[in-house]
Amino acid sequence: MTVEDRLRNPFDQTIARRPYTQAALYRAALADARFSSGFGMYPPVKPSRLRPAAWLVFKFGFVGGLGLFLNVYIMYILTQVNALTSLLTSVLGSSFYIVYAIISSQGAVMVNFLLNEGLVFRGRKGVAGFLGRFAFFNSVASADLLVRIPILWGFTTFLGVPALLSNFESILLTFAGRFVISAKKIWPKQP
Repeated sequence: MTVEDRLRNPFDQTIARRPYTQAALYRAALADARFSSGFGMYPPVKPSRLRPAAWLVFKFGFVGGLGLFLNVYIMYILTQVNALTSLLTSVLGSSFYIVYAIISSQGAVMVNFLLNEGLVFRGRKGVAGFLGRFAFFNSVASADLLVRIPILWGFTTFLGVPALLSNFESILLTFAGRFVISAKKIWPKQP
């Protein structure tokens, strides 16, 4: 674009054609690249590659936070059922909370999968079909339990951290691994 083009009034063409209205000016601005790009005075902005990834991590973290709340809440409700707690205590001793962690994790996995499918990775279709993605997601969550249960048990047994707080901390410690597996394997980016 030349200097004369930049100095020329871009509204002249719109006004000369017909009596202008505000709507006509907006339509002309949308149709003409000079209106929407700063009249050619500024270089085009290159989109950042980090912005979509940061947004994806934020959405995954938000859904994970909802799942974390649900997981801890289900575990709390289960600990309040005295008959179940006394039955598990007679079988497992003081480590009854591990069964509660497994049950609460599976409840949260179902909700997390549906939210990840509908909100975070909408439009990405990786593993064959909805049930295939759910099976893969559940297997990742079950493998995550294999890492989380020893952390939960160690925090509770050796450090004296309450079981609900240990469950919360063990979920936070394994967040990054779940995100990477979900983004790369369950819902991969389509080429």
